[in-house]
Amino acid sequence: MKRLLYLFYLLIAFGNLFSQDVYPSNTFVKTCFHNEICFANQNSSNIFYNESNSELYIVIDFMKFKTGVDSLDAWLDDLDDTKFIFKGVLNSDKLPALSNHGHKTLHVNGNVTFNNVVHSYSIDLVLFKISSDGILFRNTGNDYYDRIRSNVQISFKPKEFKLDKKPHHLKKTISINIGSGYINQYKPGMETFIQN
Repeated sequence: MKRLLYLFYLLIAFGNLFSQDVYPSNTFVKTCFHNEICFANQNSSNIFYNESNSELYIVIDFMKFKTGVDSLDAWLDDLDDTKFIFKGVLNSDKLPALSNHGHKTLHVNGNVTFNNVVHSYSIDLVLFKISSDGILFRNTGNDYYDRIRSNVQISFKPKEFKLDKKPHHLKKTISINIGSGYINQYKPGMETFIQN
């Protein structure tokens, strides 16, 4: 009986974890490998905002960029074993209001963790409002988060995160663009989406 009760509670806990809707954002990544421009586009990043401590997380999972075709995925092999995680502080009083001109560019300071290396990093986060009648609108019951979208550009040299020491020896700048990114309101239990 104890075993059944334990399994029941375990199922409830997993159900709560997976019932939390986390909406990914469209992400484009590009670099040059063997004098060829390599790129991939996929819903492979998640953006989270924790109102209680003003933390902003951008998590990019390079594994999700893979197509399953070895020749197309080879350059991603050096990127896909850990997540790229930006963590910064964004005070809620700087967030734009939902108005007809709700567009704002915010400079956010923080740290990037990638390939077990941590560096200070700053991003320009462009926040803008979308129409609740448009196709990008998601009705999750939180009007603010459903109507605010973000654009982010991130660039780094592979050497910064010791990627140049991996088998493909990537050397050229890696550029990441998140377009019309959905900001997920952080809730307890979402730690698994943020961890490496």
